[in-house]
Amino acid sequence: MKINIILSVLFLSSPVWGQGPDAWDVLRESLETPSVGYEAELTVTPPGRQMSVRFSPPGLYRRELLNPSGQVEKLVVDDGKTEWIYDSAQRKAWQGESADPIFKRLGPDEEFDQLQENYELSLSPGGLVAGRPCWKLELRKREGQVLARRLWIDKAKSLILKSETFRPDGSLKESVLFTRLKFVAKQDAAKFVFSPPPGTAVVQRAAPDYLALDEAKTAGLKPQLPAWLPSGYVFESLDVMAKGKSRILHCRFSDGLSAISLFEGSSRMRLNFGKSQKQRVKLAIGRGTLTETAEGNVLSWTFGGRRFILVGAVSASTLQKMAESVK
Repeated sequence: MKINIILSVLFLSSPVWGQGPDAWDVLRESLETPSVGYEAELTVTPPGRQMSVRFSPPGLYRRELLNPSGQVEKLVVDDGKTEWIYDSAQRKAWQGESADPIFKRLGPDEEFDQLQENYELSLSPGGLVAGRPCWKLELRKREGQVLARRLWIDKAKSLILKSETFRPDGSLKESVLFTRLKFVAKQDAAKFVFSPPPGTAVVQRAAPDYLALDEAKTAGLKPQLPAWLPSGYVFESLDVMAKGKSRILHCRFSDGLSAISLFEGSSRMRLNFGKSQKQRVKLAIGRGTLTETAEGNVLSWTFGGRRFILVGAVSASTLQKMAESVK
């Protein structure tokens, strides 16, 4: 599933109300690549922005994020092989390979198994979204029964037409809503081709180099992993990113739906997570900096001449406990 804001996979239990479809079938069909092209308009809240999306099977996408004036602020064009990300304000474009989850060490089937172990989900009638009848899915963490996600799935086409994501405390984090949807049998191929406008700075985005832990050690890399993980989370993948002349190790831990990232690099490593208020926190291994962002909490610290940054939609205390278990 290409659209980052509805990337999550879900585990569903059978419906308990009357006669309805098998919930597992609803799930599996919603995860398949659509067999027909479409054009859509969406509202993403926050920040309350409009987005325009085009899709053509098997894997061509065009996404336009509009500013309040209705002009294209950011553009993502993917022809199935190359993905372009263009920021009109910065006049900057990033070019790289299309994302492919198959190359992750924890594949879709394994991720689905994790989800099955950690979450419960109910299915019920979901009314109309963008004028189309839907099923509504509610996903809850088995531990604590906290609501994590709501999805509205098109009954006929199995598209996710509305999603609501919730924070660990139960508050709404993000809502994505299809306001208009039109199915198109044949798309204009030119819509999935991007040429940087004159004066655009083009940056080549390196493809992630996914490695198993033993491969990383053979290559001379020794990632420092936390000895403690929150309930349901397991090691998912490790990739190596280039930042200038330095290498950054990126380890991901997943419970099948949510992910926690651990970045490790030189003591000079800095990553931009936007402007947010920071606070100093005391860790058993020294001092750290905690930042709350739209994507979740960010905890950074330096130890043994290395810089570490944890990012996840989990509580600050969870990140602190993970950080203190990194040896």
